[in-house]
Amino acid sequence: MQKAAAKIIACSTAGETVCASAARISTTEGTALEIFERAKTKDNNGTLIEKVVASGHTSVLEHSFFTVAFDSVSVFAEEFVIEFRLGSYTVKSRRYVDYTNAGFYVPALPDQSVQERFTKHMQSLFSDYAALLELGVPKEDARFVLPYCFRSHFYCTMNARELLHMVHVMTQGRGSLYPELKMLGESLLEQLRAYFPNVPEILRARAVPENDRYALPAALPAVQEPHAETAQVLLHGCFPAESELQTVFQASASNWMTVSGNLPDPEAVICGERPRELELIHAHFEIRNLSLAAITHLVRHRVQTVLVPHVTQAVLQNAYIIPESVSGNPEALRCYQDAFRRNTAVLREMLQNGLPEDTVQYFALAGNQLHVTCAMNGRELLHFIKLRTCSRAQWEIRACAVSLLRELRKTAPSVFRYFGPSCFVTGKCPEGRLSCGKQAEMKEIFGS
Repeated sequence: MQKAAAKIIACSTAGETVCASAARISTTEGTALEIFERAKTKDNNGTLIEKVVASGHTSVLEHSFFTVAFDSVSVFAEEFVIEFRLGSYTVKSRRYVDYTNAGFYVPALPDQSVQERFTKHMQSLFSDYAALLELGVPKEDARFVLPYCFRSHFYCTMNARELLHMVHVMTQGRGSLYPELKMLGESLLEQLRAYFPNVPEILRARAVPENDRYALPAALPAVQEPHAETAQVLLHGCFPAESELQTVFQASASNWMTVSGNLPDPEAVICGERPRELELIHAHFEIRNLSLAAITHLVRHRVQTVLVPHVTQAVLQNAYIIPESVSGNPEALRCYQDAFRRNTAVLREMLQNGLPEDTVQYFALAGNQLHVTCAMNGRELLHFIKLRTCSRAQWEIRACAVSLLRELRKTAPSVFRYFGPSCFVTGKCPEGRLSCGKQAEMKEIFGS
């Protein structure tokens, strides 16, 4: 059986030298290149970095980068890591890759009988996934029955400061409550000591201690009966109001586009290469009953504030999505609904037989749902809408993006009437040979 692992596979070729140069540049005579050349022959680069970090100037660590391969970890671990937004991630797709034989992570369980029950149940869910594929259900919909212990593989690139922060959270903070996360964090910690031997301990001494906000409850609430729900988008507010939006574009009064003294046209800003004015617009919205699978599409947008409840809540609340490809196929629907019913029954049974609270999250199925709250500025909204209203976007997140755009247009039509998929906004499709070929149709739909 494959073991979950996190391995540093690449790093900056002159990480310590660059970080030490950054530590010296603000107080040392010479140009940036001169200081870097001198740092190559210094034998105190490591101790200098430690001294500067200990004084609170941890930004010098941001000049060193690491790429980590997360191999055979659970998708729960993937979701935890991607929460750290100062990183770059590339994940194996569940929309296009067949996960029938992907395997799953098995946590340490109290005894052999509990472990065997866990393993047998998770294997049955993979059998359901395979059965749905045979019944003609697309991979992106069959994945809704996959449990949150299924194996994920992805790459993560972070600067040293963010990586050390993530490792601290995994080993000392809220991640340490979960053995899988703590194990991965401790492995990365040992690897990082080869590059910055004493820095982890220095940062740990400076860290603010975690409170009990993320502590596991003494007793979990009862697991609800599984029930199907549909996603709903609620726009809670958009600032500034439509009547005050002209103040957004007054910031460009000295811009080359407004030499005449006139305010720039919103469409010109939106279609331009640098729509900074849109960053002064802010929208606060909620997506209720969004599947865990679709949440992965949402949280990939880094420039936002997004609040996602813990995966365990999705297990306990037990709402789930039913895709059209399943609801229109009676045999597939029986198989699909049985997976959620059986998952509920097995979880209840195992909780009574000693299943630890820190493993309940692995019983979440990718089709389980949560309520997610987001705040984005106008520029990130433009990026989100361009990608997620595209006909190639995953259908659930696309429906939510279209619904959000509809509400935004009601609130501030002078700006958001120009928002839509990339082909509508720019007149060009970025998908190349994968283009849907319906640009004229898309322009008609979103232009109405």
